[in-house]
Amino acid sequence: MADELDDLWVAARSRRIEPSEALMARVLADGLAEQPRPALVARRQRRGLFARLAEVFGGFGALAGMGGAALAGVALGFVQPAQVTEFADAVLGVQAASVELMPDAASLWAGE
Repeated sequence: MADELDDLWVAARSRRIEPSEALMARVLADGLAEQPRPALVARRQRRGLFARLAEVFGGFGALAGMGGAALAGVALGFVQPAQVTEFADAVLGVQAASVELMPDAASLWAGE
């Protein structure tokens, strides 16, 4: 049984069957009919400044994360919770009544 099957496979491989011209023409016509048509050129919608800014930073999700981090930084700079001053005391080794996380503009220009 196995030898007969092997002979059948050898015979099938040795004979090459070419499709007819009519079949190839029908397949080609069907393929061309299914290809997408070029879309009409639509007027490009202008995006606003905020949408372009969000695209630069990676989308609205990334922009929201950066905004949240900025808000947390501003809150820590103005509120100065007790944990921040305790951490500064431990790191600096001196008693710090407050930590200046956001220096004013005058100290930035003075070179301090």
